[in-house]
Amino acid sequence: MSLVNKKIVLGLTGGIAIYKSAGLLRRLVNDYEAEVTVIMTDAARQFMTPLIFETFSHKPVLSDMFAGPKIETRHVDLATSADLILVAPATANIIAKAAHGIADDLLSTVILVGGNKTLFALAMNDGMYANPITQENINRLRQLGYGIIEPEEGQLACQTSGRGRLVDERVILAHVDRRLNGHSWLKGKKVIVTAGPTREYIDPIRFISNRSSGKMGYALAEVAMREGADVILISRPCVLPELVGIKTVRVETSAEMLSAVLANATTADFLIMAAAVEDLSPTQMHTQKIKKDNGLRELQLKYAPDIIQAFREANQQACVVGFSVEMESPDQPGAKARSLAKLKTKDMDFVVWNDPGTNGVGFAHDTNAVTLLARDGGEWNFPLASKRAIADQILTTVIKNYIKNK
Repeated sequence: MSLVNKKIVLGLTGGIAIYKSAGLLRRLVNDYEAEVTVIMTDAARQFMTPLIFETFSHKPVLSDMFAGPKIETRHVDLATSADLILVAPATANIIAKAAHGIADDLLSTVILVGGNKTLFALAMNDGMYANPITQENINRLRQLGYGIIEPEEGQLACQTSGRGRLVDERVILAHVDRRLNGHSWLKGKKVIVTAGPTREYIDPIRFISNRSSGKMGYALAEVAMREGADVILISRPCVLPELVGIKTVRVETSAEMLSAVLANATTADFLIMAAAVEDLSPTQMHTQKIKKDNGLRELQLKYAPDIIQAFREANQQACVVGFSVEMESPDQPGAKARSLAKLKTKDMDFVVWNDPGTNGVGFAHDTNAVTLLARDGGEWNFPLASKRAIADQILTTVIKNYIKNK
C-alpha cells in the first residue's frame, strides 16, 4: 500500500484505546508516507500527551479552534484539503455529535465540513456500543456514506468482556487502503484466489511440494478486496498473517484445493489461480510412516488434478487468470509459447508467466517480475517490484481489459 501525497486528518477522541493510535500514526507516516495532521479533543489529551503524536507526525497537534498560528478558516481548510478524516478511536460521543451535526470543538467541526470522507474506527464500552441510541447513530452515519469500522469483541478496560475493542491497526489500514486507493471496480463480484503450494503426502510425515510461499496469492487477494470484491482465499496454511476481511479456506493437498474451488465455482466471477499446485502426487499414501528398514523400492506418481480445467467445466462465464512458471528468460520463445499453449488449452482469459530462476523473482521472494498474456493477444511486462505492486498491476490490467472486451 502507498499513501504518498495523501492527506489524512487523524482525529483522536477520549478513550483508553488511544494508545493504539500512536502505532497507527507511525505506520501511516513512516511505512506508507502519508501526510497526517492530528487533531485531539480535550478528552483525548487527558489520556495521552500530544508530544508523542507530534513526534510521529512531525507536525503540531491541533486541539483548539481559535488558538495557534494561522487560525483563519482552519476547520474548513483542514476538512477540504484532506483526502480522508480518520477518527481512531471514535467514541460514542463523537459518533453522536457527527450523526446530529453538532460542531462544538475543532474535530467535530472538521467532521461536519468533511462529511462522508470521514472514517470512524469505533472503540467504547460494550454497553455504550449496544445502546439503541448509539446503534441508531451508527446506522444513520452509515446510510449517509460515512465509513464505519465496527469494534471487535474482547477484554475491555472495565474488566468485562464484550464488543467494543478498537480493532487491530491492520484492519484500520485495510479500510484506509480501500478508501484512498480503491476504485470499487470489483464491487459486487465474487473472486476466488488460490495461494501457496500444495502438499502431496507419501506418508503422514513425508510429502512432495515446492518452494512457493503464498505471498503472490495473498497480495492478489488484498488488492481484489481493496477493489470491493467478495474474496475467498483458498490456501495451504502458511506463516503469512491472516488477511483482514477475507474469508480464508485452508487446504493442504491438490485434491482438497480442487474441492474448495469447485464448492465456490458456480457463483464466482473471477478465478485467480496463483497457487503453485504440485503436479506430481503419489498414487498411494501410506497410512503409517515408511520405515527405512522395510525399504522403499520405488515411488509411483500420478499427475494431480487440473483445477482450472475442472473449474471451467463448472463455470464458462468467469474470468480465469492462471500462472505459468517457466525457467527461461522472456527473450527465449519456448517459454512464451508454452505459456500461451496453457492459456489456450485450459481456456483461460489471462496467464501470468514468470521465471523463478531469475534473481528476486518468484518463489519465497517479496518481489516478482512477470509477463501478463491475454487471450486476445495482449501482452504486458511488469518489471521487478514488490509482490503487492505486481498484484496491483496484474489486477488493474486484467479488470480494465476484461471489462473492455465484454
